[in-house]
Amino acid sequence: MKRAAAAFALATLLTVAGARGQEAKAAEQSAEHAFLVELSTGFVPVANDVPMMLSAGLRLAGAHEVWVRGGYMPTGDDVGLGFFALGYRLVLRRDRWLRPILGGLGAALPEQCTHDAARCPTCDRIPLFVVAATAGLRIEPVRTLGFYAQVALGMDSYPNPFGMAEAGMTVVLPFAPRAAVSIGESP
Repeated sequence: MKRAAAAFALATLLTVAGARGQEAKAAEQSAEHAFLVELSTGFVPVANDVPMMLSAGLRLAGAHEVWVRGGYMPTGDDVGLGFFALGYRLVLRRDRWLRPILGGLGAALPEQCTHDAARCPTCDRIPLFVVAATAGLRIEPVRTLGFYAQVALGMDSYPNPFGMAEAGMTVVLPFAPRAAVSIGESP
């Protein structure tokens, strides 16, 4: 009786492991193309800004990510301002849990704000634009969830050097692209 129970338990474990392996393989294949949702925060030392950000994007071919981001500055020189950003990143080492990130971003704020020697902020109603290169690392314990840290270095239109340290979480929502259908063919 004990042998039968042990054999049944072993067979059940092997069946579950095999099913999970097939599910994992299907998830890996389907994560080639995916929608991305990110929550992140950062620190911009020149302006003492701490942006709170929400991003949405697309992952193509398992490595190319294009995103759009909206954010709000709850503190710093740009306190109370919202902003908009667009970006691209290449996420290397597909199917690995530690993935390097290389990319770039462009951002726009509605005003140019700075501070004087007494740290009092002043703003001009002139839009501020930022262009920066990004580099960092993403940890993906599973294909549908990642945690990343990256730095952005560039210039703004004030003109000041721009730098930001950023940390966030990426949720990956896989989708399967539809196959192209030629005229006269059935799907």
